[in-house]
Amino acid sequence: MTDSRDVTCFFTGHRDIPKSRVSELKDQVARLIGALYRRGWRVFVCGGAVGFDQLCAETVLAAKEKMEDIKLHLVLPCANQCERFSDSQKEAYMRVKAAADSVDILHDSYTRACMLERNRKMVDMSSLGIAFCNRDFGGTAYTVNYARKQSVDIIVLK
Repeated sequence: MTDSRDVTCFFTGHRDIPKSRVSELKDQVARLIGALYRRGWRVFVCGGAVGFDQLCAETVLAAKEKMEDIKLHLVLPCANQCERFSDSQKEAYMRVKAAADSVDILHDSYTRACMLERNRKMVDMSSLGIAFCNRDFGGTAYTVNYARKQSVDIIVLK
């Protein structure tokens, strides 16, 4: 029997994506999901943030139309994560959350460590990660480095 970790891939990336890169990144992520699906990956994990997380979650949901056994799992740092999102960001967040196959909420409300806990949990449940990381500091860089230390393969998009 395959360990669920063997078929699980997480996404991590920056909240701010230049508008000129959104379409290209969405295409790259869609191609990667298709390639990983053909190699046996079925569970894709996102952290619910705006930017790359949202882009990836929406791309997984679109892929489900053709690859019905794909699962979107959200690991949310806190129940009030979207509190400071814009109205359109909240709307997109709620749409993805409602469509997800499963949702883990780590804390009732924000804590100083909840984002890092979320990132570590996503890595720890996965055998592969896909990151949009173009700087060597911040939460995304931390998560990429944590994955490497845990011997989790990572594909870094820049």
